[in-house]
Amino acid sequence: MFLSRLGKFAAFPLVTLASMSSASGQSVEQIVQTELGHNFGLFGPLAFDAEDVFVRSNTVSLIDARYGSVPAGAVSLDVRALGDSVFDVKSIDMPMDVSNPDGSSLQAAQWEFAGEWNDAIKGYQKLDYRITDVAIQTANGRQFGAGEVVMRADENGYSLRLSDLTGSGGAQPAQEGDADTRFSFAIENIIYDGRWTGSAAGAPYASLGRSFDFRFLDARAGGNDSLLGATLVHLENLYLPAASSFTDLQVSGLKLFYGPQDLEVSLDRFSLPASSQGDALKTQMVNVVFEGLDIRRREDFAAMQRGSLNIDLDGADVEGFALALASLFKPADAGANWSVMADTLLFFDTIGFEGMAEDLVFALPDRLFSLSMEKAQGALGLTDMRIDGGFITLRGQARGIDLQAMDSPQGVEPEPIVIPSIVPALGGRLIRFDPLSQSLVPNEFEGTVEVTGLPMANLRQTLASLPRTGSVNEPSVLARSLLGGALGMVTPFLIQPPRVSVTDAEVVADDYTMTIVGEHQVMPIPPLFGFGSFTASVAGLTKVEGRANATTDAALAAGGGDAQGLADYGRRIAGWAKRLRDLGTASNADEQTYVLELTQFGEINLNGAPLNQR
Repeated sequence: MFLSRLGKFAAFPLVTLASMSSASGQSVEQIVQTELGHNFGLFGPLAFDAEDVFVRSNTVSLIDARYGSVPAGAVSLDVRALGDSVFDVKSIDMPMDVSNPDGSSLQAAQWEFAGEWNDAIKGYQKLDYRITDVAIQTANGRQFGAGEVVMRADENGYSLRLSDLTGSGGAQPAQEGDADTRFSFAIENIIYDGRWTGSAAGAPYASLGRSFDFRFLDARAGGNDSLLGATLVHLENLYLPAASSFTDLQVSGLKLFYGPQDLEVSLDRFSLPASSQGDALKTQMVNVVFEGLDIRRREDFAAMQRGSLNIDLDGADVEGFALALASLFKPADAGANWSVMADTLLFFDTIGFEGMAEDLVFALPDRLFSLSMEKAQGALGLTDMRIDGGFITLRGQARGIDLQAMDSPQGVEPEPIVIPSIVPALGGRLIRFDPLSQSLVPNEFEGTVEVTGLPMANLRQTLASLPRTGSVNEPSVLARSLLGGALGMVTPFLIQPPRVSVTDAEVVADDYTMTIVGEHQVMPIPPLFGFGSFTASVAGLTKVEGRANATTDAALAAGGGDAQGLADYGRRIAGWAKRLRDLGTASNADEQTYVLELTQFGEINLNGAPLNQR
């Protein structure tokens, strides 16, 4: 069993692996006590808590029951043993109309559930749970509500539907300097469906419990071991036993306000379908889609009409990944090595990412600029990650890029973004938000980068030769291992060196266009770490120089506080445009070509001549 093998790596304080074993020896009272405060546990999606539990015959009553921080009144269940740690559970008394002296209250038009609880895996094998028109008010005035909460679960999956969720609370500052504690949210619908095939009866509901139970989420305070333990229990309980699975999460009509940050978020629709197939090695797909996203924080805002991210993964050794991850959080045993890093990072054969965004807007009024794109696309693919000859492909494309200076109030100057160490050629200013800077920003770009021949299998072998810290006490043994590992890293690059290729790279701006193609043969030898050749063509440098000179003349004529700075900036851009034009070989009247060669002897040539001589 995967679970028993994990035992040798860790004993987790809050989520013990032993807690997932059969609990047939526990009494009904002990079982109910254990499930107090457990979300997606015996009491349904959100947990009841209580001071004590009282059992008479088949009736279990909660003493001083609470729902969150709200006293819940009478809460009782009918619990009957069916054998083999399985119990029939039905609600008897639920809080339908409770008003408390502290101002808190609980109301619902309907609140009932029934199902078969499997205590061996802490989950329902069958469940039918429903609340309608629920309203909760806390003693401090916070209000929460839902039009309907419906959950159904069986041995092969579960479904959860929530409608008309609302929440609000906090107070607006009474005077300047007071904290703004307001918050509110509203969600029209949340729909979650999941189906599994495999050998873990009731596991879908139990796994959901491990994912959303605050006792396990609070394990962060107990250290990495506790949080990791919760993750591994989730894998053991659901993901590994499932031969196939499909889940789909849909959220619509979300609106959120958070006063302390003056933050507003709205989202028309969010969806996250995912699927998995396979036993030892799994094939997985995840697709995330956003529609109508709008984020505002004080004066800043961002928006996206539509965005998506697709992830496809083949040959995933999830069990090996979990074992390697668990061992990384434990002191190294004698003889342990760093092959676990390869097992953690290279646990799949292939993986592909593909993303897209439409009508994207990003604005920072305090910096007085906005950036928008009509459409942006990108893709990253990694292939043959378990064998020598790994392949990486990176593609990117964007169109309709627009950088705009925003109108500033009278007497307020745009605040530049300053990164002196990156762009000293521009006087330390990355963006000045003037027409010259806007003309230099590309309107469109696209390009593809490919890396072939990566020695992934040798990397795994090399990591296996490197001892982990604390696993070797003899200095001479450690030194030999480190030296052998260093040679092992270099050797594959000499025998089968990877190659980097740039194809179809093009940039289009108002005044210029640029294309780049070429390839680089990687070698582990300084100073250039390989050799190769790249060809770039640039058209429009004359227009760039002309606009820069016009900017300088206009700034000096207009005067003003930043006139000299803008004039110097224009001169600098004009100088760089002229210098680039002189370095190139004229292809036609307004196009320059640059051939950059990195030789095997460590030389850099531009258009056939050493670069330091041009």
